[in-house]
Amino acid sequence: MKWLVAVLILFLVAFVIFLTPPYFFRLADPFQGPLKAVARPAPPVPLVNYTLVIKAGDEKEAFYKLGYAHAYYRFFQMDVMRRVAEGKLSELLGEAAFDTDVYFRTRGLYISAERTWEYIKRNYPQYAELIEEYARGVNDFLASRPPIVEYLILGKSPEPWSPVDTLAIAKLVAWSLSGGEDDIELKALVEALGPQFLEIALAREANTPILPRKVTFTSPLGMGSNNWIISPNFTATGMPILANDPHLSLSAPPIWIFQRVEMPNYTVMGVAFPGAPVVVIGTNGYVAWGFTNTGVDVIDYYFYVWNGTRYYYNGTWLDANRRVEKIKICDLNNRCAERSLEVLETVHGPVIEYKGQKYSMKWLGNNVTLEALALYYMNKARNLTEFLNGLKYFVTPSQNTVYADRYGVVAYFANGYFPIREGGYLPFNGSKGEGEWRGFVWLPSVLYYVNPPYLATANNKIADANIYLQWSWADRYRHDRIMELIAQKAARGKISVKDVMDIQRDVVDISCRDVRTLLDLYGGEKGRELLNELNKWDCSMSAESITAARYAVFLYNLQKLAWGKFNISITFVPFEITLVAIKRGLIDRSIVEKAAEEALKINTPWGNLHKYSISHVLGGVFPGLNYKKVEAPGDWFTVNVAPGFDVSHGPSVRFIAAFGDGVYMMLPGGPDGDPLSPLYDAMYMPWVRGEYVKVG
Repeated sequence: MKWLVAVLILFLVAFVIFLTPPYFFRLADPFQGPLKAVARPAPPVPLVNYTLVIKAGDEKEAFYKLGYAHAYYRFFQMDVMRRVAEGKLSELLGEAAFDTDVYFRTRGLYISAERTWEYIKRNYPQYAELIEEYARGVNDFLASRPPIVEYLILGKSPEPWSPVDTLAIAKLVAWSLSGGEDDIELKALVEALGPQFLEIALAREANTPILPRKVTFTSPLGMGSNNWIISPNFTATGMPILANDPHLSLSAPPIWIFQRVEMPNYTVMGVAFPGAPVVVIGTNGYVAWGFTNTGVDVIDYYFYVWNGTRYYYNGTWLDANRRVEKIKICDLNNRCAERSLEVLETVHGPVIEYKGQKYSMKWLGNNVTLEALALYYMNKARNLTEFLNGLKYFVTPSQNTVYADRYGVVAYFANGYFPIREGGYLPFNGSKGEGEWRGFVWLPSVLYYVNPPYLATANNKIADANIYLQWSWADRYRHDRIMELIAQKAARGKISVKDVMDIQRDVVDISCRDVRTLLDLYGGEKGRELLNELNKWDCSMSAESITAARYAVFLYNLQKLAWGKFNISITFVPFEITLVAIKRGLIDRSIVEKAAEEALKINTPWGNLHKYSISHVLGGVFPGLNYKKVEAPGDWFTVNVAPGFDVSHGPSVRFIAAFGDGVYMMLPGGPDGDPLSPLYDAMYMPWVRGEYVKVG
């Protein structure tokens, strides 16, 4: 599933920390030791209803205050994110982070961040000044030498912030949602299972498209989440409602901070990434917008004939460019060593080694891209025309963008740019000149729908199209359930904010309908026993249900038996593809009976097996920094998504903008990143219970 690519940085770093021995840290648990007595300065701006409120006379003052406040509440989180993007995590965490640094330094995200900053300074100096003000605010906070708990634990000192750091975080987010090595993993499956598997993967015939029409891409230009919109005709207020709950990694503190910025010319509120000043999902009173990931394929891999550091390309032998990276690794006592990393680059991009083979990587995000500028303009937009003017600067990651405004307009656009080439789902033979990008299509010019009655997106197929967009769309179940619930509620009357909240909290898994058919076709004795139980069940993945536990264990084991032997994540292949592969005999049908047998061994409620597991970066050593484990409803395919058994991925914010009513939200944690603050986990249990706070 595409959401696995969207595992953001704190999850990655948590894994690194789990490998770090406890003696790496010099101080005792901050909840028990001397850090409890650390005096923290008063907050620079208030938190009102868990919202960071900034009041400023102009944009420069607002961006400065945002920088200072973000650093006050979340600097360690900001630091970790920039260090991962820039390949400098080993300076903070030592040897355990070296492989992470090699991974990101090789791919060169920091280089594109530097180039983007230089481009912004030359071409958008007014916006560059705002980013500099944000960095100045961060650095003024750091100049006060604040006692930040994590640095006291590590025995380190924070380093100054730069505008490039802000853009590096944007590149990291883009990578997490549009990068990865899916093409290479798919190649391994096609080699093992043959072209029939590729046919099944590319067709995705069962997947429900967001747009109700087939779209046609013509000449190119020269260059896990849910959201939905409901038009005024269907709402209780007679005004649009927009809802969004992007599915990202769950971390302590949350990956988002909710902010409200008030200036004379405009006020904007919504979620932002600490380290970046602009609102990503939110509203300014005139317009509201939300995102889910499209997953359209904007990354390709190329293999060549090599002779040492020379490679054969289009009839010519070329010398690969060489880039030498110096990676600093610092221990607990700040004794540092430096290692050199040589990175080769071809005409397509940096050369990586993956599972013993060399590929050159071409990723759209390694160009100069202006997502930060796009969001800045979108934050200020007062109508659809102005909103689209901002959206044109948004390159990657492509997002399913839902829009609503105070005038009653609702709209959908798949944003970003898409490279036109032949194929793109498997690595290309670079020596033969395959896979060259011929140009780009601005996706909103083709993939749009203005004023639908209502529309939902859940990372599922955007549309049936005449070109390849991607193959690993999320399974249709969340999308279809949202549309089903909206239709049911609309049939009973006008839709209220409470109705929308109920949809975001929904834990019915309608994949059970397909599984019943599968068990009926291919189940043996145990399969029929499980089928009889599922036929009496409402498909609700409630924490109290034993049947829900059995169903989840069936899904898990079916995927494991189907794909585990190929040395890939068992969720890499969408469930819809698993079903088709079984029906066509590409995968041994006996796994249905085996999975049913494992499921029937379960005799405990789902909540005993399925818990939220939300960790701090240092939580592997100091468990008190983590949020407490509690029972979790839902599963991989519910609207209130909660994949796996130890749930560390889910709704990273629940956000509703209801014109004529108000703005509602809830984060999976607290607004304050200081583990000693009473606000550290203030929203966690209300989020677990599906509650909301009204913020506008």
